[in-house]
Amino acid sequence: MEQTLIPLPSKFLNFPLLIILVSQVAFFSSSSSHLCPSDQCLALLRFKNVISLNNCSSWGPFISNLSGSVPRKIVSWKEGIDCCFWDGVSCDNVTGNVIGLDLQNSQLYGTINSDSSLFLLSHLRWLNLAGNALCMSEIPSTISQLASLTHLILTNSDLSGSVPQEISHLSKLVSLDLSSNRYLYLENPAMERSVRNMTSLRELWLNGVEMSRVDLHSLANLSSSLVSLNLDFCNLGETNGGEFPVHIFQLPNLQSIQLGSNPMRGHFPKSNWTAPLKFLEVVGTGFSGGLPDSIGGLKFLEDLCVDVTGELPDSIGNLVSLKSLTLAGSFTGSIPASIGNLTQITDIDLSNGNFTGELPFSLGKLEHLTSLNLDLNHLTGQIPNAFSNLTKLSVLNLCSNNFSGELPFSLFNLTQPISVYFSNNQLTGPIPTSISSHSGLVSLDMSHNLLTGTVPSPLFTIPSGLVSLDMSHNLLTGTVPSSLFTIPSLQCLDLSYNQLDGHIDDFHVNKSQLYYVDLSNNKLQGPILRSLFGFVTLTVLSLASNNMTGFLDLEMIAQLKNLTFLDLSYNSLSLSLPSSNQNLSFPMFDSLHLSTCNLGEIPTFLRDSKYLETLDLSSNKIQGPLPEWFWGLGGFSLTYLNLSHNLLTSFQGFLPWQSLSVLDLHSNLLQGLLPDAVYWPEIVLISNNKLTGEIPLSICNKSDTSIIDLSDNNLNGKIPQCLGSFSDSLTVLDLRMNNFHGVIPTKFANCESLTTLALNGNQLEGSLPHSLHNCKELEVVDVGNNKISDQFPHWLGALPKLRVLVLRSNKFHGAIVSSKTKTWFPTLRIMDISHNKFTGSLPTRFFENLKAMLSVGSNELQKLQYVGPDDGYYRDDVKVTMKGIDIELTRILTIFTTIDLSNNNFSGKIASNIGMLKSLKGLNISHNNLVGCIPPSIGSLTNLEWLDLSSNQLTCRIPQNLLDLTFLEVLNFSHNKLQGPIPLGKQFNSFSNESYLGNSGLCGFPLSKECNPSETQHPPAPPFAGQQTGSMFEFGWKVVVFGYGCGVVFGLIMGYVVFSTGKPQWLVTLVEGLQPRKQKRSRIGGRRHRRSN
Repeated sequence: MEQTLIPLPSKFLNFPLLIILVSQVAFFSSSSSHLCPSDQCLALLRFKNVISLNNCSSWGPFISNLSGSVPRKIVSWKEGIDCCFWDGVSCDNVTGNVIGLDLQNSQLYGTINSDSSLFLLSHLRWLNLAGNALCMSEIPSTISQLASLTHLILTNSDLSGSVPQEISHLSKLVSLDLSSNRYLYLENPAMERSVRNMTSLRELWLNGVEMSRVDLHSLANLSSSLVSLNLDFCNLGETNGGEFPVHIFQLPNLQSIQLGSNPMRGHFPKSNWTAPLKFLEVVGTGFSGGLPDSIGGLKFLEDLCVDVTGELPDSIGNLVSLKSLTLAGSFTGSIPASIGNLTQITDIDLSNGNFTGELPFSLGKLEHLTSLNLDLNHLTGQIPNAFSNLTKLSVLNLCSNNFSGELPFSLFNLTQPISVYFSNNQLTGPIPTSISSHSGLVSLDMSHNLLTGTVPSPLFTIPSGLVSLDMSHNLLTGTVPSSLFTIPSLQCLDLSYNQLDGHIDDFHVNKSQLYYVDLSNNKLQGPILRSLFGFVTLTVLSLASNNMTGFLDLEMIAQLKNLTFLDLSYNSLSLSLPSSNQNLSFPMFDSLHLSTCNLGEIPTFLRDSKYLETLDLSSNKIQGPLPEWFWGLGGFSLTYLNLSHNLLTSFQGFLPWQSLSVLDLHSNLLQGLLPDAVYWPEIVLISNNKLTGEIPLSICNKSDTSIIDLSDNNLNGKIPQCLGSFSDSLTVLDLRMNNFHGVIPTKFANCESLTTLALNGNQLEGSLPHSLHNCKELEVVDVGNNKISDQFPHWLGALPKLRVLVLRSNKFHGAIVSSKTKTWFPTLRIMDISHNKFTGSLPTRFFENLKAMLSVGSNELQKLQYVGPDDGYYRDDVKVTMKGIDIELTRILTIFTTIDLSNNNFSGKIASNIGMLKSLKGLNISHNNLVGCIPPSIGSLTNLEWLDLSSNQLTCRIPQNLLDLTFLEVLNFSHNKLQGPIPLGKQFNSFSNESYLGNSGLCGFPLSKECNPSETQHPPAPPFAGQQTGSMFEFGWKVVVFGYGCGVVFGLIMGYVVFSTGKPQWLVTLVEGLQPRKQKRSRIGGRRHRRSN
């Protein structure tokens, strides 16, 4: 009589216990007097021979390279020995029949066919072939012959093809595991039959099996005995749709269910959810409806991982057995205080959600908590002082939220090893002094906050296991404690982007593991500390953007053999280059930044740099042609090269690297022709040189080019037609200030990424190509100062992102026809069509459609942004006539708004609805043939800083409400036919005679002509009379004056800020505290300012 098998428990007792049970049965069989039946012994030997000899070519080379590649276990299978004693074989202790075969991870590789002798073992109850290489075998239909099977384990066995319907004949199965066979698929008929017949099934693991064609309703009849179900990565619902049967979650014996990464729909039970679940994982699905209150009924749940949406129910606190909580979806609302009831929990991960509100103080009750991750949410308020009892906490991650206030001192009283991450919040105040007594810190990241005060030096004098310290992007002041460099365990130190100053005291380098040091963007002074070059383990050293001075001998750098990244840019250093005959071995840099280091030549030690990826030698004094060896620099690894702002003269030997992504040679003295290179980089920046000749057609060879800036040269010829459509990655095409002639490329077909088209200052003719309407991302179109002859391009009004349109000084003509659509130029903020031949009246709807000029949103003021790509390589600029002067804006604020219609032939009246454009900073309609009165609605343009209506035929009186233009600095009404008294008071008291010349009918201040008594008006109250000192308007004017003293763009920014928010206290202190003194003013050194590091 055969021995009755002990049923296997669920997933939690899985295969290791199976092996133990198998070995126990084998022990009993060894004491049995029954021998293994000869037919079964022969079947096993035949299986051994086939599986050992029938190798598959794809796995053979891999297996043969493994140490001990002879198949394990079956090597003991030999004739003459009872098969019940063979490795992996178990027999019934009464009959001797083979009832178990465990060949897991036995390095078998070969195919299993339908006639395999394995299927002759009719008494087999468990079969485990997991972790072998069955060479894309299909599961044979003859598997149905193993009708006694209770456990079939074929996970990760390189199976393929369709699971046969005959597998449903294995009706005694308790455990079925076909998981991790990526080329295996299960179709609906086989699934339906299996679910119907396998009524004793307790474990079903199909994760990784393709099941996209399975109807979800076929799962509805799964056995009520089911304990563990794993359907991760099965593509359920992809083809047939449908919902996952909700009642499966309520099966009476279910302890584990995993449904991750399936596109199926579904929801959780909303009531009567009291199943004995211990493990619940539903992520990457189409489940909806959130996490219901009924989740609180799962009293035995230990591991919860879901990513649905909605709020976290308060009933989550009822899960008293919970040990791990992972909520990966877009949960909203606050974290319920009931979470403090999860006293058994060890891990909480609520990252990448949308949680709001404050952190509940009840978290302090979770004494078993080891890891808390709340990264990337919207939590606010102060971090509570609730950490005193969390003595097992080892990881605390509160990054990327909106926490404010000071750091919690209780956290730094903990003594166990702990990693703390607080970056990207709004934390303020000093670093707590209690941190100096905490010897358990392993990693501390407080970067990107508003922390003030000094770096506490006691932190670095105590015995410490600190490995990583990041306090970058704060407001820390004082000196850098030299003691922090002596922490033996410290590996990573980042204090960049603070206000640290002074000298670093010398220190002695003993044993150190330090490999990363970043002190850049501070105010450190003095020479570079020689002690830094004692860290032989350093791989990254950045001291850029400080006030360091003196000479640095590169022989010191040669001592750092492991250094791969070095940045000494933007200091006042001078590097002492070694002579060419010095035999020095320099580190194998992959990134070297020596901008503004007073270099007069290319360092010769770079000749041997085989792995260089990034090289920045910009803003030095390197002159003449580059050495020929330079063009082989870095082999095939160089991706970024910046030699801008030097004195280079030629491209001699130019042969760009195939791997190069960024080539920046702008602002040199390069002469001659552009090279006809085989490879052009993705970003080409060669503006502000003296290049001549035509653009070579080879520039269009690279289909992923994103930026081409050849502006400010002497290039000529025609613009290659291919530049309009060669790259769907092109974002910027800037060919301004050259001598190109002919027409603009007519076919802009692959221009879905183009944001800037700048062709100003050439000799281009013809019309503006209509194909530009395909470029939906266009923000800047600047074709001014050419010879283009066309009508107004009204079709550009359909571009949803166009902010800047410059057509000035061309031959555009005809009337501007209003569009009936409500989305005509919806984002336009700078419009310059001056110096053309436009005629007709200003269309009434023209101004109404300029939606972006109506107002500036408060969100735009809170975070000032600029037009164009935000990649650091290129910055859009534009020249505007501002207050009668041509001014070049080196960056274009998205909130800057101006209209220039001057020097055309417009006629008729000025439309009164122009007063709707309340965000306008400048309006110029001078030198036209406009008639009628000045619309009083212009008085509503309270942001105006300059207004020019000169040289028209305007009549009537100047409207009194123009006195409301309190930001107005430049006014020009000259050469019109205006009459009556000039308004008196406020800004109008500051304008001179020139503002009113050629208006014989005007009278009053500042003109010498006095008004008749009948025309005299009582002057308004003195400016701002009766208002308290420091009112918004008074202060606003101070800001304007202050802004124009410091630079036009700054004045514009401050004017907008004050106008929208009132008096910012920091600016009050700055403006009202100004004393007359000599100020050092910065110069703008070029049209474009590019990132050089």
